[in-house]
Amino acid sequence: MKTKQWLAGTCVTILALGSVVGCASGGGTKEAGKPAAGSNEPTTIKALAVLSAGEPPVLENSQALKEIEKKANVKLNLEFVPGDVYPDKVNIAIASGSQYDLILLTDGKDEKYTKLVKQGAFHNLTALVKDMPNLQKIPQYTWDNTTVKNEIFGIPRPRSTHGGGNANFFLRKDWLDKYNLPVPKTVDELTNVLKVFKEKDPAGGGKTVPMIAGPFTTPWFGSVNPVAFAFGLPYSYKIEGDKPVAYFQTPEYKAYLDWLRMAYTSGLIDKDAPVLKTGQVKDKFKSGVAGMMVDNVSMMNENNLAVMRKTDPKAELVGVPYLEGPGGKKGVQMIEGYYGIWVVPTSVAKDKVKKIVEFLNWTASDEGTELAKAGIPGVHYTKYDKESGAVERNEEQKKLYDKEKPMLLVLQNAYDKYIYADSQVPEIKKAQKEVLDGFDQVGVPNPFIAFVSETASKNPDHQKKLSAAAVNYVMGTGNWEAVQAEIEAWSKGLGAQIMKEYMDQYNESKKK
Repeated sequence: MKTKQWLAGTCVTILALGSVVGCASGGGTKEAGKPAAGSNEPTTIKALAVLSAGEPPVLENSQALKEIEKKANVKLNLEFVPGDVYPDKVNIAIASGSQYDLILLTDGKDEKYTKLVKQGAFHNLTALVKDMPNLQKIPQYTWDNTTVKNEIFGIPRPRSTHGGGNANFFLRKDWLDKYNLPVPKTVDELTNVLKVFKEKDPAGGGKTVPMIAGPFTTPWFGSVNPVAFAFGLPYSYKIEGDKPVAYFQTPEYKAYLDWLRMAYTSGLIDKDAPVLKTGQVKDKFKSGVAGMMVDNVSMMNENNLAVMRKTDPKAELVGVPYLEGPGGKKGVQMIEGYYGIWVVPTSVAKDKVKKIVEFLNWTASDEGTELAKAGIPGVHYTKYDKESGAVERNEEQKKLYDKEKPMLLVLQNAYDKYIYADSQVPEIKKAQKEVLDGFDQVGVPNPFIAFVSETASKNPDHQKKLSAAAVNYVMGTGNWEAVQAEIEAWSKGLGAQIMKEYMDQYNESKKK
């Protein structure tokens, strides 16, 4: 359900001999930073990576950077670019041919990625990855979601295979306790909790928002994921017999929208939900006015609690992995299992590629992981507990860690089911892990998650009219007939071709 932001056309072209070049001459002969054969000199790696939030690490005189370079025998030239402009930077980087040795593609395996792979833009890493023990710990499910024709052209930066950004909901536990309410486990219990929050106004002054959500930009209403699965919706698509079915083509979809309509028009969901951006939703929840939101378990950590306690010192959160709906239905989405793919442009000399892959393998090692989480002993911390992840630092060490940001410098993280369980407070971390453990038995797969529809990629707004009709219905300004008309129009129009493309690839994959 994500929007791809690649440039419409890169400058990569195919020559008659089948080699790939960029808009600028690439090379592949002698290059700066590549040690001579048999040399033990460090290999220079110029990498382009995304900066999701905050300030970039200070690289000048960085002790963390020097330690990584020493351990991995590399010389790193790192460029971190803010997320809002990162896709454009990637497009330029790919078009320029030889500017970078290593690039993180944050849009993952989309139509543009597969096209570039087929054009020969990136090195085939299949043989190299097989010999890298730390990279081999990435689940096969994740590799399958990034390969092209069963070949590896990029190394996924692994994340949990269940959940992701909008996986489960969090409630103000102190508000539940205040009104003697149990932690809700069903849709009906949740509805009752939200009604009590609205009536009792625990935030005071009429400011209480029972449930904060948004933005409403697709017919899925992803910011209320657990409710969708509780009504039995598939994750994007499912296959019935030999026919593909989109989630909004199911009878459960209307029941889901009916609940949303009731909740929104009754004031149980923030009136601004249709237009709120994701960051605004989080900020509003942390400001202390909302009783519930959907996010990942990092929302429970001590840093977010500290923000909330500036408004209410008694603020506490409880996470619930899933809701049960009619007939005991429940679920959590089984996502791609990665955020971003590391690729090596073919302009990079072949004998340098192995060193780059070895570097990523090292960053995914126990040694690399410890350096990322804690830093250098005696420099960034005084004590580190590997089991719990707890780190003790004095004020100077904390300032230096926050300044140098080793977590960003260690480019490839190890696979960790609990990667979002980021608290250093034992009881909070335990609660985070319990939520993540709750996902294991209720994963809802998307049978087409590893495939790319060319028609959908060329028509990113193919659900726009349906989305508008669904939002109007939820807001109480439209009727179900309008939603149904748009579902039928999609099913007979672009949707028919999109579903055919997915099903053809699915059937082809089953022959292997």
